[in-house]
Amino acid sequence: MNDINYILDVMPHRYPFLMVDRIIEHHKKESIKTLKNVSINEPHFNGHFPDKPIMPGVLILEAIAQSGCLIMVDFMEDTSKKLVFISKVINYKIHNNVIPGDQLCIEAKLLDHKLGSFKFSATCTVDKEKVASAEFFATIVDR
Repeated sequence: MNDINYILDVMPHRYPFLMVDRIIEHHKKESIKTLKNVSINEPHFNGHFPDKPIMPGVLILEAIAQSGCLIMVDFMEDTSKKLVFISKVINYKIHNNVIPGDQLCIEAKLLDHKLGSFKFSATCTVDKEKVASAEFFATIVDR
């Protein structure tokens, strides 16, 4: 359940937009720890930036959102009939650059949920050093 096959089964995202490679820990309906292996072969590094490759902050945020989505899957009966949309971001901060070769560790925690709306907090680290953090809301919608 923690490998890429499970992630591909429950997530609609595919290359180049799948931002979660592995689930390390998963406490159903509560929290998750995921990994994103950052490779120089990713297409955004061609232009961000050619002489100093840095993972774009919006893609770090997308990795955070996709990790939260993997918690929301616990609340769904049939993932093939649903999508998850990020609906609000609060206090998103980038604390340090993420570069090729880094392994981005995302820890997301469910704070609250009502009906199809969910609130999360998340922290991203590289080698146990915080690189990003945020609170965000996401919503389950019909496909």
